[in-house]
Amino acid sequence: MMKKRNLLVSMVMGLTACLTVGTPEAATAAASGGGSGISSYGPDYLIKNDGTLWVWGETKSVPTQVHGLSDVQASFPLYYSAMVTTKDGSVWKWESNARTMAIEVTPVPELKNITSFQRVYPRHLAVTGEGTVYTSVTSTDDNTTPPFAPVPGLDHVAAISQYYESNKLNDKVSSWDRYLFLKTDGTVWTSIDELATFTPVPNLKDIVQLEQNYALSKDGSVWTWPDQDSYLPETYSDPAQITATPFSGLKDIQALYNNGRSRLAIDKQSRLWFWGSTVTGYSDGTTYQDEPVPVVFSGISKVTDAYIVEQSIVALTSDGKVYAASIAAELMSPNAKFTLLASDIQSIKGGGRHVIMQKNDGTLWGWGVNKNAQLGYGTYEFSYKQPVPMQKPISVTLNSESIAFTNGVITRNGQNFIPLRSLFTKMGATIGYSMDKVVTITGTAADKTPLSIVINTVNGATTVNGKSVTLATPPFVVNGTVYLPLRFISEQLGAKVDWLPQESRIAISMK
Repeated sequence: MMKKRNLLVSMVMGLTACLTVGTPEAATAAASGGGSGISSYGPDYLIKNDGTLWVWGETKSVPTQVHGLSDVQASFPLYYSAMVTTKDGSVWKWESNARTMAIEVTPVPELKNITSFQRVYPRHLAVTGEGTVYTSVTSTDDNTTPPFAPVPGLDHVAAISQYYESNKLNDKVSSWDRYLFLKTDGTVWTSIDELATFTPVPNLKDIVQLEQNYALSKDGSVWTWPDQDSYLPETYSDPAQITATPFSGLKDIQALYNNGRSRLAIDKQSRLWFWGSTVTGYSDGTTYQDEPVPVVFSGISKVTDAYIVEQSIVALTSDGKVYAASIAAELMSPNAKFTLLASDIQSIKGGGRHVIMQKNDGTLWGWGVNKNAQLGYGTYEFSYKQPVPMQKPISVTLNSESIAFTNGVITRNGQNFIPLRSLFTKMGATIGYSMDKVVTITGTAADKTPLSIVINTVNGATTVNGKSVTLATPPFVVNGTVYLPLRFISEQLGAKVDWLPQESRIAISMK
């Protein structure tokens, strides 16, 4: 049974008051997502055509721009952060400040032109376009990343895989991280001594994909070797000596998928196969049943991509449809029921407990667990049984200056909501937030008279210079953050607000 070690990161959640911009054009565009301008995406990020990077999850309930980066080419996720490459080959790291929730960007000068990144606690591994592997060990105290250094004795690497093993001999348990390196010549090398030495895995050649202890050859055959686990009744074996053997029951395979317990394969006839663990129960009552013999599903065909998401299989077919089937069973049946989730889908990306889908119109949709805002939908609802549209990435400028936020634009009830403190202080206003959840905004009105706006975020009661005003949209709270309507306040401060649909940008200007 595969075991994974989790890095637990405690983040301090702050209370930030936020405001909204409301234009019919902006609301319509955000709801429909037309003209998304997204060039690529992953389960927790997207890159727009203009080279900007947007991220979501944890404290970011919707796509939030990472300021300080441009011409982004690729993003490689870490723990609540990521490594990023730009068009010139430089590498950067972004992470959220645990106190302010602001996104901070720092260069990683030791790396250049990375093509893949393996986030292995406490070690991170990066592969460059030249096939050089760089390693770094992350401090468990402050989660900082020391400089990367090349791994000696290893070159021409195309991909990396890693998993945790242990075995028991004479009641003594030993454990290690197994690293596997796929080289450009199709051979596979392994290390169990923290990258001190490397040995080839016998019988493996012309390998094109690694998925933990499974390897796919270019001829469509699948090879495997034992995964040692001291909790299973297996005979002790020398971990330095592993030999791959053909995995019976599969042939003509073109892609493998593995979440550590359950496994999928797509063959050259676009059929979907399953083997590994099914699951019953939840939380502490979860039980895994091993199904070692691959089964091919009869209820789905023309499969082009697939993922194991929580307790479901999610598969994309060549006609643009996404289906889901449950693995919550004691035995996976070949005629398992696949339910249609979405149509008009061009691609999907799996994130472990959720999936992000891109429709033919370019918009992104999410499905699955959302407890940490994995779907970018603007909520922390635990999960969604039907796909939900991700909030559109919308930028905000003040007098042409791009504004950085701790959380991106949220669209609700025909209005766009943006963070308060990072914008209105730049407009000359003073922001106050009391213990009884009342926001006070003071400044100078459009007619140059003193201005005082008081908004009760509990009942929505609002006054301007002591006179009662009715808000079109009442305030709401998401994950401890208060959101309030912006257009009304902006105009009171003398600002002009425009929606620029071609740029997906809200432009705020004031003299």
